Amino acid sequence: MKIVDQISDFLDDRRRKKHQKIRQKNERLRANGQVTTKKGWGKMVNTGTGGINQDPSTRVYDVAQQQKNLSEEHEIKERRSGEVKRK
Repeated sequence: MKIVDQISDFLDDRRRKKHQKIRQKNERLRANGQVTTKKGWGKMVNTGTGGINQDPSTRVYDVAQQQKNLSEEHEIKERRSGEVKRK
């Protein structure tokens, strides 16, 4: 078990060095008046679907299907209007 303890100690030392390096960098940034870390994901994008899991009627698939149906209807209207113009 001596080897396992040595490996564990080595990894702990490596972690401590990494944390110390980050702390020093943060101290330098704070001294310059900069923000040290930015936590979180940032701002969420408003897709307009609003809670897909909450309201199954506005699922992304349904929205895509509705858009596809509209485009097909528009295409059919264009074909019909083209036939009428030819006559």
